[in-house]
Amino acid sequence: MTNAPFRLEEWLIEPELNSLTAHGKSHHVEPKVMRVLVHLAEHPQKVLSKEEIIHHIWPDTFVSDDVLTRCISVLRRVMEDNPQSPRFIQTVPKAGYRLLAAVRPPVEDAPAPPSGDKQDALRNGTGGQPAAALEEDTSQQNTSLQTPPTHPAHGHAAPAANRRTLWMTLTAGIAVVLCAAILIFEWHAHLQSQQTPSFRTIAFASTAGEQAQASFSPDGNRLAYVARPERGEGSRIYIQGVGSETALPLVSNHQANTTEWSPVWSPDGKQIAFLAHTDSGLGIYLASATGNAEPRRIFIPQDTVHWDQNALSWSPDGKELLFADHYPGQAASSIYRLKLDSLSAAPMTSPPPGWEGDMDPAWSPDGRFVAFIRASESAVRDIYLLPASGSQPRKLTNDARDIDSITWSSDSNSVIFSSDRGGKFALWKVGISGGEPSRLPVGVEDAYQPAMDRSGKRLAYTQSSALWSISGIALRGNEHTLNPVISSTLQDSAPSFSPDGTHFAFQSWRSGQQEIWIANSQGTEIHQLTHMSGSITGSPAWSPTSDRILFDSRPKDHSHIFVIAASGGEAKQLTSGDFNDILPRWSANGRSVYFRSNRSGRWQIWKMNADGSSPQPVTAGEAIIAAESPDGAWLYYARAEESGIWRMPVNGGAEEKVLPQPAAGFWGYWALTSQGLYYLDASQKTPFITQYDPATRKSSRIATMETRPPIYSGISVSTTAQQLLMTDRRNVGSHITLVEVDR
Repeated sequence: MTNAPFRLEEWLIEPELNSLTAHGKSHHVEPKVMRVLVHLAEHPQKVLSKEEIIHHIWPDTFVSDDVLTRCISVLRRVMEDNPQSPRFIQTVPKAGYRLLAAVRPPVEDAPAPPSGDKQDALRNGTGGQPAAALEEDTSQQNTSLQTPPTHPAHGHAAPAANRRTLWMTLTAGIAVVLCAAILIFEWHAHLQSQQTPSFRTIAFASTAGEQAQASFSPDGNRLAYVARPERGEGSRIYIQGVGSETALPLVSNHQANTTEWSPVWSPDGKQIAFLAHTDSGLGIYLASATGNAEPRRIFIPQDTVHWDQNALSWSPDGKELLFADHYPGQAASSIYRLKLDSLSAAPMTSPPPGWEGDMDPAWSPDGRFVAFIRASESAVRDIYLLPASGSQPRKLTNDARDIDSITWSSDSNSVIFSSDRGGKFALWKVGISGGEPSRLPVGVEDAYQPAMDRSGKRLAYTQSSALWSISGIALRGNEHTLNPVISSTLQDSAPSFSPDGTHFAFQSWRSGQQEIWIANSQGTEIHQLTHMSGSITGSPAWSPTSDRILFDSRPKDHSHIFVIAASGGEAKQLTSGDFNDILPRWSANGRSVYFRSNRSGRWQIWKMNADGSSPQPVTAGEAIIAAESPDGAWLYYARAEESGIWRMPVNGGAEEKVLPQPAAGFWGYWALTSQGLYYLDASQKTPFITQYDPATRKSSRIATMETRPPIYSGISVSTTAQQLLMTDRRNVGSHITLVEVDR
């Protein structure tokens, strides 16, 4: 079958175009997704194991089942194929997948057999063309050959000598074409073998727990990386040789409550710079690369701007460090260059007003450029390129998608980055002249934080995995155990109950992109609600009237607020403009919407009518997510980087802090009901769920959790306070994958 078009029921499949068409509408999918469909179509009605499909589609790449699962999910979404009652692709438990539909040719109805003059035309090689076309072809032949061709007349045979001459000419021509084709094919294969590197994954032993943020030594033989223990707080930097089993801590006097990030080697390999948060505050530190060293703080930044990514870069001449920080009093972050001789820092970039800012700088190995990420909002990012001498940066990608971190190829000709531009986070490469990024054959899913050594022969990246759940706690009775309601590896999170408690909305990557989904309270009858064409979509909020759901999405360069009927249909955009609006929540009566916005130049809670009209700022200071009390008297809210819950009168007035928790970063883990405020208390090593009564100002513990949930989102409680839903994550792991590049 290879690339030949074919049909599955009403769908026309064109593998060469990566296109599926039905009812006059075409859908384009990734090449690997199309190859999965083609492979199934080559074995219709046959159950193919996951292992067999993966081996066929990714023969030289190490991938897990999730990659194949995502491809199947994309195909089902495009073809509107229900996995519970499939028409096209059937999941056979513990066996694999089977294509159910019959594979048919693209055009089934053959034309009627020609007769009369048409048969003569076919015998003479001119059948099927209109008269005008034939005349044009004849004219072209006369011009090129300078002599008219010999045609048989009235069906009589041409002389035998003419036929022999014709056949000899045709045979010689065909032989020349075949030889040329063979030579071209062999030369192309030779070029491919010379130009296409092969990749080989090699073992990299590491400490127990999670590992991330790999950084190569200048000779490429050692890695510095960040490790977090399986149980315990803080993270620590280690140094380990490639092929060695011994990991040496960088800092000798590491304290339990210290967190270290983003190691980067000096060009001479003698020192490592890193970021840290200790009892004495934030700092950029230098330490000897021999390990077990006493670090020296050389600079105090204003804030931790994406320190959990590759946030430091050392200039090739060894004289400067790059990092991201904020101007005093400014919301957007900029790239700063720290001169190591004077220890003075100055901004290198200036992002547009109202944007989240610039982050994750990376010097090119030849020292000519600085690449960095510029974000209009946390999940709307692109890569920019700036000459090291200054001037204006140039946009390198045009995805407006989430980019995790970047590094350079060893020849300084391209930037390697981790992005969700194709669905799950994977490794991509884009040339410094721009153009369409290409996916690397390694790091095809859940791959973050790439690092390349100077020789270009070794690549490292962080591979992560987790089982995401929306878990429930029954609030009535004596049993308050947290049990999964739905689970997947596709980041199910941010639940929002319907008012009657029979269903909940949530955000998930089940379709290959983050969209809004709905399930009943038992976790069954799951279906996708939104189809926002690849935009990261999330933060659902069910209306008090049960008929609508708010959410935020990022269709272009900014995030905005949308509303959709709970029964489905087309979403309506409520906000717009060159700023960001996120995290919408309904007022108690459903007539207004609260949301977080930076339209004033800083992040605040705003309020607008339910139709999107009359937006007005509510909070004077920074706030991230708000909820109105059931009686409509108070507005409660959390802040992005400060622990606690605040409240203020809905009609205006002074704010007051009512709770010291949730902790900073866990701003989504609280919910307000007529029964009180439920929140996550992570002040101790073992977190727990607590109920707070605003009238008595007393708290009572509801349930103890086994592990700390993921940051940001969130908790939802049914209006009758019978059940609490929250985002949970188990079997969390991240490790460093090391790849050797054979050229």
